[in-house]
Amino acid sequence: MMVTPNKKQPSEKTSNLFTEECDETVESIQEQLSRHCTWPWTDFFDSKMVFQTSLPAPLGPFQVGYLDLMTPGLPQDSSLLRIYYPAPSNTSITSPPLWADKECRAGMLRFIQSAAWDWPTWVNNSEFNPLFAAKKILLSPAGFLTGFSLGWPLIGTVRTIPIARAAPLAPHVGSGWPVVVFSHGMGCNRFNMSQLCYQLASQGVMVVAVEHREGSGFGTFYMNGDTVENIPYLQVPVDENEYRVRNKQINHRCEEVLRAIDLLVKMNAGEAITNVIDKKDNLTISKSSMAMTILKSSMALTILKSSMDLTNHLYLAGHSFGGSTVLLASSLDTKVKAVFAMDPWMYPLAEQKFEIAKPTLVVNTDIFVNPNNLKVINEASNNNSDVTFEVLEGGVHLSPTDLPMAFPTVLRKALGMKGKVDAEVTMVNINKIVWQWLKNLIS
Repeated sequence: MMVTPNKKQPSEKTSNLFTEECDETVESIQEQLSRHCTWPWTDFFDSKMVFQTSLPAPLGPFQVGYLDLMTPGLPQDSSLLRIYYPAPSNTSITSPPLWADKECRAGMLRFIQSAAWDWPTWVNNSEFNPLFAAKKILLSPAGFLTGFSLGWPLIGTVRTIPIARAAPLAPHVGSGWPVVVFSHGMGCNRFNMSQLCYQLASQGVMVVAVEHREGSGFGTFYMNGDTVENIPYLQVPVDENEYRVRNKQINHRCEEVLRAIDLLVKMNAGEAITNVIDKKDNLTISKSSMAMTILKSSMALTILKSSMDLTNHLYLAGHSFGGSTVLLASSLDTKVKAVFAMDPWMYPLAEQKFEIAKPTLVVNTDIFVNPNNLKVINEASNNNSDVTFEVLEGGVHLSPTDLPMAFPTVLRKALGMKGKVDAEVTMVNINKIVWQWLKNLIS
């Protein structure tokens, strides 16, 4: 059962949310993982010769399909999304996407290096003490990056995501599937929190993960005509300009969430959307072949026509920087019905006036509870009686991400990826919390 503390008063005692219910599910997940092998060597890390380990299978009644969408234009007026959706239960997962290829891993390591030297304000760091110990041992940013770059292929695991690209869409009942637009945190992208997204989709929900392109992710890109323009992580020094930069970022992120909603409305209405997501991997083909590639990617989106209930069941969810992003965006679109924020990092909104006016659930891991973050939420929701706080026992800030699954259990705590409860257990708990939150809203 979920425990609901009084509004504006996060429970001092952590709530052991759903742990007693998840043992059987966790055993099932661990059994799945034990059937696969890992291959530790760098040379073959992304090869089809490698034994790849899938993330846990979807637990709902549906399999999960996905489509990636990039609209043309500069980052300030275009979108990059991953759309997870319910697929028929007999859908085969034959070519699952990698969770992180070599380019993604390099970007994540650069982000970790940057964060170690410029730790963001209002982010508790006690769970990351080994990271700072490594910083002292490796001395310089370059040495830090080299050490971690050599270490990941040796101890990490090659993960795939158990979803099928362009799978058939399962028939919906009523006015359409409920929709959750999801905003990731700093150092992530549209698939770093895939478990949360595809597990929710397997229950019968359309989940739209925004990839933010203002410099807070570990690295992303956009298409400038036929040229790939990369957007690396923006290292933000902790100085007098930190707030100005972070505030600019969160407002950019907010606009990306609102643009995603606008795109969903258009797709639901059957309007044509140009999708250039496949241009990056096909730059050497002829113009006519490129045109056909773009047309094929764009036509794939037509399966979403009339599939979403955006009138009655549109919700926002986010983690960390994404948590604060959806809290800001929720008051700017009347179609949004409620908000779920995990470990929201509120520093980027510390001096900006905004209002939290929608029903809101805030879930913090126990170590991430920070009075500064809570103060901003309290002030913004001063006229809202429907704000609930929960504390998740035993988790850490990275628990809602897929990152802990990329490393052996024995190393997770040393890397700040495990609290008192195993990552698999915590992930099951989080998915149960999110699904219960949504069930209460749509029932």
